[in-house]
Amino acid sequence: MRSRFPMSTLSNAPSLSQWPGYSHWRRQFPVVAALVFATALCLALLGLRTWRYGVLQSWLIWNLFLAWLPLLGALAAYNLQHGLQHRQRRWLPVSVFAVLWLLFLPNATYLVTDIIHLKPRNGVPLWYDLIVLVSFAWTGVFLGLVSLFLMQEMVRRFAGRAASWLFVFGVMVLNGFGLYFGRVLRWNSWDVLFRPGNLFFELLDGVRDPWAHTQTLAFAGLFTLLFSAVYLMLLAFTQLQLEQQQKS
Repeated sequence: MRSRFPMSTLSNAPSLSQWPGYSHWRRQFPVVAALVFATALCLALLGLRTWRYGVLQSWLIWNLFLAWLPLLGALAAYNLQHGLQHRQRRWLPVSVFAVLWLLFLPNATYLVTDIIHLKPRNGVPLWYDLIVLVSFAWTGVFLGLVSLFLMQEMVRRFAGRAASWLFVFGVMVLNGFGLYFGRVLRWNSWDVLFRPGNLFFELLDGVRDPWAHTQTLAFAGLFTLLFSAVYLMLLAFTQLQLEQQQKS
């Protein structure tokens, strides 16, 4: 039976590598795949704990789900901005995704504070719970910092290198305060939309007399320094990899 399509037509069909944005997505895939693997490991460890000891810590699953939201928002904004030279109308969805990214970013690093729940439990080895909580925390931190890297690249393209680092510093500070509002004051990201008045007066109280809230400043400042250090180490590793690739 003869094929309906001439061989010349098939040979002239564009390959996958010729698709617009193929190389762009190919560079992102290993990072996303590694984070998916880390997430699967977290869920496997938690599942094994539940199967062996019969207690499901479902709040960890929910917190890990929230930690993925800033990365998904950053990926959407980053890839939309990549095609802006062709479709200027994409600025609106890019802006929406960027705002959502900033709003949910503290949910990623929030997983670090879940280590506060580490304590002896009947029948469960303390060391195993430590591994579970650290795996979730480690995954959450990288979800947040990878998303920050993507957003910094967007700012660098638009406003330059210096502005991108000012952006990173500002985001780190906001993230530190976001962690305090989430862990200590028990606010949620979506309260900005559903309880803006209450949240505004909470912020106003701190702005009026900041020195009466030294614990807030210390908490936010130390977490800002911690995640800034981890972010700089992450960038240093990427630069080392680029240097090795250039030598080879």
